[in-house]
Amino acid sequence: SSYGGSQMITYRQPTALDLPVLTSLERTLFPDYPWSQAQFKEEIAGIGTSREFTLAIKDGAVIGYAGIMVVAPGVPADLLTIAVLPDFRGQGIAQFMLAYLENWTKVKGATEVILEVDTKNESAIRLYQLAGYEEISTRANYYGLGADALVMRKELK
Repeated sequence: SSYGGSQMITYRQPTALDLPVLTSLERTLFPDYPWSQAQFKEEIAGIGTSREFTLAIKDGAVIGYAGIMVVAPGVPADLLTIAVLPDFRGQGIAQFMLAYLENWTKVKGATEVILEVDTKNESAIRLYQLAGYEEISTRANYYGLGADALVMRKELK
């Protein structure tokens, strides 16, 4: 039997075949402001140029995903999304995906990463703080009326 059994988590890039699953997970995880399938399709189309995405897979199922955008060298990278299903949180999956995406952006020539996070999303804010992100401002109603975003930034060394 393979070491770790079914505890193994693997990572891979998404393809068009993953779009329905990603759209469904997105509705579960971000019910108030989910990305549409068209949005996912558009973002994933940028893989290899301005975007990188990674999926966390366990037992053949997608349990997490994350994406980042770098439009040009010297321009701040924009963390687009990061999500892990509740049952699989606290295992370092989000940290792993974030570090992977940060490394990709460094290769692309970005010197910093900027992100927006819902001010009520305490676990995500904690993840970013532990990863070295600092709060720089707040955007009122970013996700809709009364749903503010915290803007956070990390300088890539």
